[in-house]
Amino acid sequence: EVFRQAEIGIRKIVVDKKISWLLPTWGDIKAVKKTLVRSSLIGTFIGILPAEGGTVASFIGYNEAKRFSKHPEKFGTGILEGVAAPETANNAATGGAMIPTMALGIPGSGTTAVILGALLVQGLRPGPLLFLQHTEVVYSVFAGMFAANLIFLILGLVGAKLFSQIVRIPNYVLNPVILILCIVGSYALHNNMADVWIMLISGMIGYKMREHGFAAAPIVLGLVLGELIEISLRRSLIVFGNNPFVFFTRPWSAAFIVLTVLGLCSPAIRSYIENRGQNKK
Repeated sequence: EVFRQAEIGIRKIVVDKKISWLLPTWGDIKAVKKTLVRSSLIGTFIGILPAEGGTVASFIGYNEAKRFSKHPEKFGTGILEGVAAPETANNAATGGAMIPTMALGIPGSGTTAVILGALLVQGLRPGPLLFLQHTEVVYSVFAGMFAANLIFLILGLVGAKLFSQIVRIPNYVLNPVILILCIVGSYALHNNMADVWIMLISGMIGYKMREHGFAAAPIVLGLVLGELIEISLRRSLIVFGNNPFVFFTRPWSAAFIVLTVLGLCSPAIRSYIENRGQNKK
């Protein structure tokens, strides 16, 4: 993104609307109701998966909204669907991440890992017994999540005018700061300059992909999920005696494989149905 902004050059951002207490109208909500439901389900499901979190949910929510939208070409221009989808998925992932944390003691994100640690320090072991023996703790967590959403709503409404001013920061100030943070963050990961070079090369690859019309989000998702998939695959093969066919014979894994295939084929199926409907007309 920094490379792309550098290519575009210096632009003056003009905000032509007064932003203070800006709430969506009922018409806006009605227009994106399918996106809200879809992204909520995606976020909740992704949140349940260990070690995923809101970032992955946001990417998938955005991609799915773009895929099902009647105007995918408008994504990236501030269209309401493109704003609502990742934010809804991100918020839904927070609640979803609490499910494995409270029920199984497996943190679904970095935040829930901290909550899990706090519970263990207090001598509370997450699991089914926690719901039976310490219901007050469980309901306190649920109440806290409801309160947190209300607080975020208030902060968003009060701070909308202030937050909107970030677009006034000129690119020649913002881009160098972002680049420095990327370099420092990459180096701090392992104190190795190789990570910095990987970050820069990956940035150039993403820039060229965007230049030729390819979305960078699927690549990012592959990098984020790749390690988790490899570890889980090796662990499963070890448990089942290196038998790869077990994934097709077990009900849950077979169901997910079928859903994955349907997801990959859905654009072609949808296009076929639409073309067939137009031909009948």
